[in-house]
Amino acid sequence: MIKQTLASITLGALTVVSSAALANDAAPANRVSHYQAQQAESIAQTMANLREANAKLRALLAGEVGEYDIHDIHSLSYTLEDSLARIAEEVKQLHNTVADMHFASEGLKRDAVIDFGTAYLEGIDKIVSP
Repeated sequence: MIKQTLASITLGALTVVSSAALANDAAPANRVSHYQAQQAESIAQTMANLREANAKLRALLAGEVGEYDIHDIHSLSYTLEDSLARIAEEVKQLHNTVADMHFASEGLKRDAVIDFGTAYLEGIDKIVSP
């Protein structure tokens, strides 16, 4: 009887410990910053960095993708992530400009429509080539 109780307690403890260990394995690891992303002073430079990193990634993925390639891909990911975040912020601002243009057009505010439309086109041309 004592052996059965001890076995049940041990089994229960192991279940709790292994469940906690599995939960920790399932949780995403903390991100560690090993590399510096390519820096950009402007959205145009951000786009150039993104194109360059995309070309490098494309070339790496076209090969065997060994350990050294994975290391290179890891280092590229910093530039890719930073570039996409910068572009997302720029697009968000452009969206706001288009919304302002939209509301100005509803009010037939000619000068405001022209100003917002021009600002939008100048911004989007830096991201999407005309």
